[in-house]
Amino acid sequence: PGRPWGWDCSGFEAACDATDAIVAVRIAFEEGWQDLMSNAIDSGAKVIHLLADLHGEDSDGTFVSELFKEAHMMLIEQGRRDQVTLIGAGGIVGADHVPKAIISGLDVTALDLPVLFALQGRSHGSLRERSLVSGTLPKNLDETWAQQRLTNLCGSWRDQLLEILGAMGVREVRRLRGEFGRSMLVSHLEDEAFEEIAGYVGGSC
Repeated sequence: PGRPWGWDCSGFEAACDATDAIVAVRIAFEEGWQDLMSNAIDSGAKVIHLLADLHGEDSDGTFVSELFKEAHMMLIEQGRRDQVTLIGAGGIVGADHVPKAIISGLDVTALDLPVLFALQGRSHGSLRERSLVSGTLPKNLDETWAQQRLTNLCGSWRDQLLEILGAMGVREVRRLRGEFGRSMLVSHLEDEAFEEIAGYVGGSC
């Protein structure tokens, strides 16, 4: 409601009839997103674009890595993980966030504000709510310079991804998806080390 995107069965069918291209369904991490995703896949959606807010949280404050993992595991339990491509966005702003998101179960990560900032643009309004944020680019933006800036951004993020792959002993990005057992998260390590110490409130706090 109030959005130009989301899950609508009749709209999805009309879009599929109008084009031979793959039609993706964008679903926000709000109450009931699990049912919406299942309904979309039941109706034939092959690409799901999951969306957290710009801080990487859902409407209840759950962090995006847990949300991606939940979506990934839900599809595995349904026996159709390889039938669906999961795209995720929200809170992915650093080079290290891409491999972390893939480890959490994504196939593809989508970028939000990093592209704007790489071009020395400015954001206006809220830096959490997507509907309340806008951006402006430099007035004298040079196209060649902008292309090189985006090339540099992608190159640095690629180098970070290759470093993580090497450290984990994984040769292909697709094998990184959902590799929870090979990952070490700070919050989990802190819980293991300090959970028996009086006064410890948890690594995620």
